Amino acid sequence: MTIGLIGFITLLLGLLALARGPALAMMIFAPLTLLGSAAAMLLGGAGSIQPAHLFLGFVTLILASRRSFWTATLRSLTFPNDGFWLLVTVSYGVFGAILFPRVLAGITSVNAIGVTDYGPSLLRVPLGPSSGNITQSIYLVADLMCFLLARSFAGTPLGFSTLTKAMLLYCTMNIAFALIDIATFWTNTGFLLDFIRNADYQLHIETVVTGLKRIVGSFTETSSFAYASLGCFGFAAELWLAGIWPRRSLALSAMSLVLLLFSTSSTAYAATPLVLAWLYGSSLLRTARDRVTPATYGFLAFTPLAVLVVVAVICLNPVADQTMRDFLTVMLFDKGSSQSGIERGQWNETALQNAIDTFGLGGGLGSIRASSFPIALLSNLGVPGTLAFTLFLAGIFLKRASRPIDDDARPVQRAARTACVGLLIGATVSGALVDLGMPFFLFAALASSEPRHRGRVTVRGNEGVPLRQSSIALVRS
Repeated sequence: MTIGLIGFITLLLGLLALARGPALAMMIFAPLTLLGSAAAMLLGGAGSIQPAHLFLGFVTLILASRRSFWTATLRSLTFPNDGFWLLVTVSYGVFGAILFPRVLAGITSVNAIGVTDYGPSLLRVPLGPSSGNITQSIYLVADLMCFLLARSFAGTPLGFSTLTKAMLLYCTMNIAFALIDIATFWTNTGFLLDFIRNADYQLHIETVVTGLKRIVGSFTETSSFAYASLGCFGFAAELWLAGIWPRRSLALSAMSLVLLLFSTSSTAYAATPLVLAWLYGSSLLRTARDRVTPATYGFLAFTPLAVLVVVAVICLNPVADQTMRDFLTVMLFDKGSSQSGIERGQWNETALQNAIDTFGLGGGLGSIRASSFPIALLSNLGVPGTLAFTLFLAGIFLKRASRPIDDDARPVQRAARTACVGLLIGATVSGALVDLGMPFFLFAALASSEPRHRGRVTVRGNEGVPLRQSSIALVRS
């Protein structure tokens, strides 16, 4: 086992969090989930441990030592709450990862994840045990722990506010890593990021398409960066529409949108319009039901106009029109006929057949690679696992609070749900695995939490004028 520089940094941050408490731990933990190309510990042929997963151990030590964690966790795990359905999903996944590749061995040919008895998974192989069964089980258990820890942490007004700030810091650092990635590429100083690009993954960090550098940020490839940015854009944009930290949230949403547009990721180009449509549709419905902010009215009024202006400018400029056509042809329209597009289409076709061949039980978590999250979920976890996860999502999006929720918490929870929508859309476009990543479950925990009322604090605008009484210390202006 080898510990890299980022591993030592993570351990030091973990010790600092143990000394300072859960608030600092959560503020550190959220940005660490961005380090998708980093390995805190290299385990030789057994893979690696990412910084976020290592730090999750410290977060568990800090929060699990508190009685409030166990109270909130047991409440979440009680039928039919959201934690219960996530526990069912993870339990079925781990059980299936152990049993199904062995019981159903050879019943169908799969695009495997990781190393199998037939060697590295380059071509379709008969269903059987693989290293993916182990790694994906670990990731899914970590997702469950992440959700339960964050949900219990956000059960108080201070915890809820801190987790909101942690996710805003997550969005800020995602933008920062993207800008650093671009700057180091064009200045030939990419070696400065080697300490967070030390994992034993294949990295696609120096690709240029039609003169634009493919933005990867702190991830291994541009589709992973686009996936994370979709969640950041949805979260920050919804906060801006609600008037929560309006200047910061507007800047974060605008920067995330610009980076998505310049990322050269087909995932970004396919998913971003859908996230914008979700934001527009939900804002329109909210306008018909409730009082909304001036930002919401402006968004509804000027977004269609802005789209029309941009389209008109491009169409009226022959050079811009041809450039845009060539770019979209390369990135979207010809994507399906490219080698990558054909391969991903074959993954999905095979995965759907695998779901049928395994009698709807699934081939076992980590057994089957796909190119769309719903198909990956169905092929790996079958109908039972897909149903359990769907009920978990229903709990996040449709559940009514079991006790009164502060008015300032509602827009933040709505923003967290929008972030989850963005991540789900991105995963549906190009997600190869069942694991949605810990940021999804941090947003899900924020969306489903029920902060307990413990006194009142005053929410103040930029000039310090009290706006109204609230138990959630968020800033509006």
